Amino acid sequence: MMPDLTATTGVPRIAAIERPFGLTLGLPGDAEGHLAVLRAALLALASISQPGAIVELPLPWTCEAKLDLQPPQPPPIVNYLSRHPWALARFFSRTPPPAG
Repeated sequence: MMPDLTATTGVPRIAAIERPFGLTLGLPGDAEGHLAVLRAALLALASISQPGAIVELPLPWTCEAKLDLQPPQPPPIVNYLSRHPWALARFFSRTPPPAG
């Protein structure tokens, strides 16, 4: 998912998997695939001994189907940033905008 970005948040360890956004565990209804990802993540997290370590899970994305992964409407942050483009730097530095 974005292990380098996740690492900047200071998490103690990361089990990374390269999947389409929103489908980290796999396709809806694929219970076997979901369990495989969860088991691999738990095993990886239990085996990491160094703080900040990143382990890539060995589960490649194999779905060949053409998926429409766009949400029906953009998330609220898209609307906010289109009206306040100067807030983009603050967004990337993870500094929330002032209240109000």
